[in-house]
Amino acid sequence: MCGIGGIIGNNWEQSQLNAMLDIQHHRGPDDEGIFIDSNGQCGLIHNRLKIIDLSSSGKQPMPNPDQSLWIVFNGEIYNFLELKSELFSYKYTNKTDTEVILAAYEKWGEDCVDHFIGMFAFAIWEPKKNKLFCARDRLGIKPFYYAIHNQCFIFSSEIKGILATGHPTVPDMDTWSKYLVEGYYDHTDNSFFKNIKSLGAGKSLVYKNKKTYEKTYWNLYEKVKGETNKDEKDQLEYLQHLIKDSVRLRLRSDVPLGVNLSGGIDSASLAATMTSLLPDYHELNAFTASYTEAKYDEFQFASDVLKTTNVSLHTSRLSAEEVPELTAKCMWHQEGPFGGISTLSYFKLHKLAKNIGVTVLLEGQGVDELFAGYNYFYPAYLADLSVQNKSNEMKTEINTKHPDINNLLQQSKIISEGGIVNTYQDGTSYLKEECISNELKKSHSNSSSFPTLFKDNLNNFLYRDLLHTKLPRVLRFNDRLSMAHSRELREPFLDHRLVEFAFGLPATAKIHKGQHKFLFRKSMESLLPSNMVNIPKRPVVTPQREWMKSSLKPFVEEIIYSQQFKNRGFFDIKGVHKTFNDFCNGQGSNSFFIWQWINTELWFRTFVDNTNM
Repeated sequence: MCGIGGIIGNNWEQSQLNAMLDIQHHRGPDDEGIFIDSNGQCGLIHNRLKIIDLSSSGKQPMPNPDQSLWIVFNGEIYNFLELKSELFSYKYTNKTDTEVILAAYEKWGEDCVDHFIGMFAFAIWEPKKNKLFCARDRLGIKPFYYAIHNQCFIFSSEIKGILATGHPTVPDMDTWSKYLVEGYYDHTDNSFFKNIKSLGAGKSLVYKNKKTYEKTYWNLYEKVKGETNKDEKDQLEYLQHLIKDSVRLRLRSDVPLGVNLSGGIDSASLAATMTSLLPDYHELNAFTASYTEAKYDEFQFASDVLKTTNVSLHTSRLSAEEVPELTAKCMWHQEGPFGGISTLSYFKLHKLAKNIGVTVLLEGQGVDELFAGYNYFYPAYLADLSVQNKSNEMKTEINTKHPDINNLLQQSKIISEGGIVNTYQDGTSYLKEECISNELKKSHSNSSSFPTLFKDNLNNFLYRDLLHTKLPRVLRFNDRLSMAHSRELREPFLDHRLVEFAFGLPATAKIHKGQHKFLFRKSMESLLPSNMVNIPKRPVVTPQREWMKSSLKPFVEEIIYSQQFKNRGFFDIKGVHKTFNDFCNGQGSNSFFIWQWINTELWFRTFVDNTNM
């Protein structure tokens, strides 16, 4: 894991590269490098976090043997050993996966990305062709931002790298209005900064002759091609194989490994799989994020997961007093709105991992988006049963006596009729449009829609969350908060082979008799006790609501009563004050909209006013 960047064109200076290098130091504190082409057309920078081959031979920017290619790379190619055996004719000089990318590019050109299993963002410069080839992994785990400024193509792992070159800091008002009015963010390639874009997941880009050419090299819908023809037994066995192999590849590291644990089956399954693959003598550390309030402490669950292992458990506890300072720090790293108290606790957890000396961490992200883990997927499944006239299956689901079955059936009816159900993870409404200024609402075009490529509502909902709404923003959160402390975060359940397989499964493998993640749970029966296999899904539980009404109330009020907040012109100030007072007096249980206010004001203070850091 590293920081990369570069400038292509005529009108730039080395001081701009130096600025990019300095501002991304946290992404790679172990080494750094700069390459400037002899013709002055290309400058590349790299901040290195040493993971594979800790020697100086892994230094980047890295050339191939004849220096006809130069690469800067952030991420991991997990199957690099297998590819290295296949690409045996290349004259290797080190043991890194970076050099394997160069070998793959020499052999397969731009199609090299089809051969990689991993998380990656890289750029390869070909001096003789004056061509830059860039690529980002299939799910967008690793970031890649770019902009055109002063007739130069500028790219970087983080937006602040682009800003450091002198690119103007201007808010993208279309992105901000969609976030504030509709609640969507990170759902397109646009950032919160005008004219700074993200290279989309599963895309490559060529910059040549002052023109950019983007290409989608991975299309999930095309990869799935209908449901699998495997029976349930074969589905289960293949899923177990994929999970084991995905985790096995992500255990490759020359630095200490760890695992992040939360109060659910996803991280418990990951920890169990890791311990089953690692030798008994291998030292493994586990980390769990918690809070000073005992009500929200997940230490006991994490301890139960590790009860029969030799894994060392470390707990990071967030207090309300830490929130204001951490929020400011987190905003600088996030470069956009983030998820609130849970993100801050995870931010602090990675600082603990750094203090313990664990560089690489695995986490269980992605299972909910592949196997319908959230309750809001249930109405989509019920709608499919209704539309497909599967009356027996519908009766089975109704007979599970779900406590909220009537409301879920109403939502399913809306979905089957083509309507939209806007709910949060816990099923509550999370937007307060009455707090948005009339000016912003008038300028906003309520046009957000997402592809419905699959025949069933459930897969379309999962596809939306995986590639457009939920997961893209979570991956941004997690990249920034881990890299803020120079930690590498790996996502084995987002292996593209596992993603493709999951989307080809029938809906009954995901939801069955009211139980979400059905097949995934079955796959873990040999590794976890039954009480953990069957533990119900719950939203991330934090003391955010309580803190907002008590110890963090002055923090919120400083923001919403400030002159800066009023002058932004985004909010109906009287409406904001009334809504917050109502919230503090017990009306409503969701505080997403309060974090909208906080996120917005702190972003402007940090990047426009330059007063927050």
